[in-house]
Amino acid sequence: MTVLVRDTGFVPDDWPHAYVPVMAVSRAPDPGRLLGVDVSDAALAPQIWDRLCAVLDRAGLIRIGLRDFGDAKACDLARGLRLHGFAGRLRAHGAVLARNYTLYRRAGFDEVELSRDQAQRQAAEHWRLLPGRDAGAGTPFLAPIWPGQGR
Repeated sequence: MTVLVRDTGFVPDDWPHAYVPVMAVSRAPDPGRLLGVDVSDAALAPQIWDRLCAVLDRAGLIRIGLRDFGDAKACDLARGLRLHGFAGRLRAHGAVLARNYTLYRRAGFDEVELSRDQAQRQAAEHWRLLPGRDAGAGTPFLAPIWPGQGR
C-alpha cells in the first residue's frame, strides 16, 4: 500500500490504472486509454526519450523512480517533460527524502509516492514546501538535460 505526499499532506493513492513500463509503451494511438507510465531509470536513452514524448498526450501520470537520494537525473527528466508540454501528473518514487520536497515540486513533480515504511519513517509534517519557495516561483534552477538536449 502506498501513500502520496502532496502540498496538503499525506493522501491515499488515487490512481485507478496500472502502470506500463516505458519500454513497453506503444506508439500506436489508443485514444480511449489513459496511460500510467513507469520510468524506473531517469537516465533515458534517446530512443526511449522519443518513445516517451510520443505518448505524452495519452499519459495521465508518469511515475519516475529515484535510484538514490541525490538522483538529479529524475528532477531533470521531470523538468524536461514539463518543458515538452506534459500537463498530467508527475510522481516521484523510490529513494525520496522529505527535505527534498521543495526540490521535487520545483522540478515539476506533483506528488511523491511513499511506501508505508517510508511514510512511518518520514512523518507528514516533514513534507512541506520551504517558506518562500512555492512550486511555481521564479525560473527553474535545474538545467534541463535529456537525450538530444545535452550540454
